[in-house]
Amino acid sequence: MRNVADLARAGFEITRQPVTEVDFEVHHAMARHGYLRDLVAADSDSAVFLETLCSATNGAGVVIGTRTRRPPDGTEPAAPAADGPTAEPPRQRDGGWVFHRTTSPNPTFIYESAQTFEGLIAVDPAASEVCEWHGLAVRDLVREIADAAASLVGAPLLSLQCPVQLPTIVKTRNHDLRTRKEVASPCASLAVRFAIALRDASAAARFDLADRFRELCEKHGYGFWLADTRPGHRQGNWFEVCHADGQFSPLYQGDLRSRQRIGTCLPVTFVGPARIGSTHAIVSFLQRYPQVGVVGCAATTLSDVAFVHLQLAIHGVAADRLGRILGKLLGEPSTPARPDRLLRELFKRLGLPPDPDGPGTSPQDPTGDYQTFTGPAFAYRPGQMPDSLAVWVSWEIARQHQGLAAPLECLYRALDQIAPAVPVAGAPAVSTASTVPAGELATVEYLICRATEQSVLRGKAKLALPRSVLRCFSASGGEPPASKLCAALEEAWKAHVDRSGVDGVSELTVAWRESWLGHWTYS
Repeated sequence: MRNVADLARAGFEITRQPVTEVDFEVHHAMARHGYLRDLVAADSDSAVFLETLCSATNGAGVVIGTRTRRPPDGTEPAAPAADGPTAEPPRQRDGGWVFHRTTSPNPTFIYESAQTFEGLIAVDPAASEVCEWHGLAVRDLVREIADAAASLVGAPLLSLQCPVQLPTIVKTRNHDLRTRKEVASPCASLAVRFAIALRDASAAARFDLADRFRELCEKHGYGFWLADTRPGHRQGNWFEVCHADGQFSPLYQGDLRSRQRIGTCLPVTFVGPARIGSTHAIVSFLQRYPQVGVVGCAATTLSDVAFVHLQLAIHGVAADRLGRILGKLLGEPSTPARPDRLLRELFKRLGLPPDPDGPGTSPQDPTGDYQTFTGPAFAYRPGQMPDSLAVWVSWEIARQHQGLAAPLECLYRALDQIAPAVPVAGAPAVSTASTVPAGELATVEYLICRATEQSVLRGKAKLALPRSVLRCFSASGGEPPASKLCAALEEAWKAHVDRSGVDGVSELTVAWRESWLGHWTYS
């Protein structure tokens, strides 16, 4: 019965779409305050995205936007060639690269009604910077997650994210619940969060997945949490299964150089029709190269198209050399865009031989028609993880011409209003030069925005604010400054949205805990 319903839904999706292809943009840029705000605020129809994914870490960021119509200026994005897609030369924008292409969606990739298995695995929660062994550990962990989804339960991997905020820290005095106190975790930690769709929602399938991840985490000393699915526990509530020991994983002790800090981040985005096993195929290929690690990721499905974004760290390769070789490779008209072919050629030119004992290539590669968008290479910049405050926001409004620009612009204005003078770290103690509005310091570390069939725009984001913003809110009255900040921001955000004339507003919420957001959330 479920298969018949999915088939009917797929047919409806196909008939209601005016075109059978999805236009998309991929922006690889240096992480900076206001990049997304400036992008979506551009006064042009071509800047309006139907659905959006944004992520930033290690000094580099990605913005992915989809459309289901052609740009209004008449320009057509390049279509894949008959014998396979070729790599697109990048276009420069604000110190980054922009790629604009078209791909076919997979309308049979149905998962909205499926139950999900959501987990969070901490690799090294106490790390203040990313080392080479972290990249190898995250790469291998992502492959294990993708393999469990594809081979153990035959289900799609719905979302993937690294780094992420760990669950809220709960403290009590002598286990007395009357002294219970919740403290927000650092804004981002070296951990991987994932969600797997479960067509078979049986308890046996959940136990099989949980046992596999528990054994893996116990072997490595990782922390492991499962989403708490008990009644009254919404997304963002977690149940701890394994406690992280905070030690160097015994499986990565062989080479002392792996303790060194990474030097370069290479953003790579893979795009194609959403299919089971695509992420597993990509990361399995990367495992053939011992010098290549994954230090960040953001993967999801937008408009029935899979977007798998990875940040690669290539040991011993400087950013300038990597940039020169990559630029020359992408400038050649015959460079293939398939993930394995493009990366194999890039690694070959970098002098990186594959491991002959590494995992082989599957004869049925689900990424055979995927496109790959690579570069530029960025020098690694450690994040201020302990010094940042995570603020979660969510919204639900009617779909409109401005798209994401309307709620985002109002949010930034609200930030400037509630905290107009935030101390800047490292600035001299001078009255005006050492303070700026909070909106100029806010970083969008993660954002997902979707358009539903009911012409509704729904989104969720995690902002990173410097903890110095809390100085604008006193701790009097028993309410912590973080709660006062969120309450003031939510009230100001609603006021700015009302004045802007945005239609169909049904939800605008702000919280320092993800589970305190509105009645729904999106991963």
